Amino acid sequence: MIQINPREIAAQAMMEIMEEGAYNNMALRRLLKQNGAMPPLDRGLVTEIVNGTLRNLYYIDHAINQFSKTKTEKMKPWVLAVLRTAVYQMFFMKIPDSAACNEAVKLIAARGLAPLKGFVNGVLRTMAREKENIVLPKDGTAEFLSIQYSHPLWLIKMWIAYFGFVETQKLCQANNCPPDVTIRVNTLKTQKASLKKDLEKKGAMVTDGKILPFALHLKKTADIGGIKAFKDGLFHVQDESSQLAVEVLDPKKGEAILDLCAAPGGKSFTIAEKMENKGRLVCGDIYEHKIELISQGAERLGITIIEARQQDATQWREEFDQVFDRVLVDAPCSGLGLMGKKPDIRLKKNGVEIDHLVPIQRQILENGAKYVKQGGTLVYSTCTLCKKENEKNMEWFLKNHPDFMTEDISEFLPDELWRETAKLGYITLLPHESNTDGFFIAKMKRKG
Repeated sequence: MIQINPREIAAQAMMEIMEEGAYNNMALRRLLKQNGAMPPLDRGLVTEIVNGTLRNLYYIDHAINQFSKTKTEKMKPWVLAVLRTAVYQMFFMKIPDSAACNEAVKLIAARGLAPLKGFVNGVLRTMAREKENIVLPKDGTAEFLSIQYSHPLWLIKMWIAYFGFVETQKLCQANNCPPDVTIRVNTLKTQKASLKKDLEKKGAMVTDGKILPFALHLKKTADIGGIKAFKDGLFHVQDESSQLAVEVLDPKKGEAILDLCAAPGGKSFTIAEKMENKGRLVCGDIYEHKIELISQGAERLGITIIEARQQDATQWREEFDQVFDRVLVDAPCSGLGLMGKKPDIRLKKNGVEIDHLVPIQRQILENGAKYVKQGGTLVYSTCTLCKKENEKNMEWFLKNHPDFMTEDISEFLPDELWRETAKLGYITLLPHESNTDGFFIAKMKRKG
């Protein structure tokens, strides 16, 4: 029988993510597929170690550097990957220190690095003894939050300026909690109660959404794609924040609607379901393979009104001029609201890309506005928590388009999420408040 060491797979994934720039979800998917003989518990262990190590990497490296004469930036990639994943197990999981240490030493030897076994053993044994004595920056500072919650310092400083220290700390804490899987009930095929009952029979832990009536949160679901209800098209995976963007868009049966940046298709599917699969729904994306994903998803869900088109949203299309009742611009963004689901984002962003994204977002907004009929609706959304990409873009748009005005969106929100800004036409969802991704939504109406 093939023996596969899940800790070795986890360390390999970490090395690829950190040294080769691989995305963690893609690296995990590929390595788990290559090692398909692993039992479910071991597959879960690999995922937990990798995602957990990424979520806590700043803290882990800070701790290693306190007790290792050789600093992390000088270590061999394999040694560093093994140390990082072992420290995560020791500090954040219910794994005995001795087991994590012994397994790490074995992994070093297995890669032909036997002379370094003593070094790895020494560092980990010392850290096991001293784990309660890690020296952190002074509490109450941005530097403290950066290390304690493993977020880049530039981002911490930006969020403190936006939200204050206490809210930023809560936001970071939420980002470090593994999120639920959230789905949207396909109302074209089933009802919420029956789907919920079916999923519970299959062993899933199911709870209602916090914001929206057709959202469900799932736990104990290792393989969503393998669930019969998924294959039968009874739901699609979609965070409540994305579902809320569609609620704010408020699509109606029989309308003409454009989802300008549609991939991977979740919002398009929800729009079609709310339209009762009647009307015209054009969905665009710049990448051909993502258009194919939208088409495949629509077929699984029984949606027939989607016209999936490969197109660059920054390029003006005359055929769309004032054609649509509603246009959704879910713009490409820095993704800073997705750190709970994609922990490697915090390691791959430095803030510079934001200044490159803003002109693209504004060009897409420009085009989207031209496609809206007189009296029609434009919704702008992002999955980031950056005012340059959110409020500043909205303000810029309204200043340059006096033919548009904001609309009160408070009716789409439960009481606990009402904000004065919702009455002004926009809202920022913070993960610790809403149990969603970090998200921005603004609604604007074309006068006429």
